[in-house]
Amino acid sequence: MNFAATMIVCATLAFVLRTEPAQACSCAAPAGPADGLNRSTAVFRGRVSEISRPFWDRLGLTNSGSYRVTFEVVKRWKGAPVTTIELATRLTGEACGFPFEERKEYLVYVVAKPEDLQTGICTGTKNISDAALEMKQLDEIVAALKK
Repeated sequence: MNFAATMIVCATLAFVLRTEPAQACSCAAPAGPADGLNRSTAVFRGRVSEISRPFWDRLGLTNSGSYRVTFEVVKRWKGAPVTTIELATRLTGEACGFPFEERKEYLVYVVAKPEDLQTGICTGTKNISDAALEMKQLDEIVAALKK
């Protein structure tokens, strides 16, 4: 292999194998359900049906820390009337993600980033066991908006 070809291979590998630097999460979650509803593209109660890693991460070529989480939508307060939705997140709060688990339910607030629909601790997403009062308030807010 000549020098130019070696340099191209090295540059390509450096680009493909790069990882994002670790950063601590710093954000302000919504002040309550009305703020969360206003700041979100979609808000729903959903059950996680699948958690997967990006293709290059699965191959071991990158370690982005990002995951694709697929939800079965149980109830929707805002957003398109879909039965399933796939979102991007990290699975740790330190990276502003959310520690989702398959087959568990969550109250999910979604934000649209240029590259993806995303969720995490900064959006107000939480375990369903911690969301009963908030879901009741969302029902009331949405009902008042329809009047």
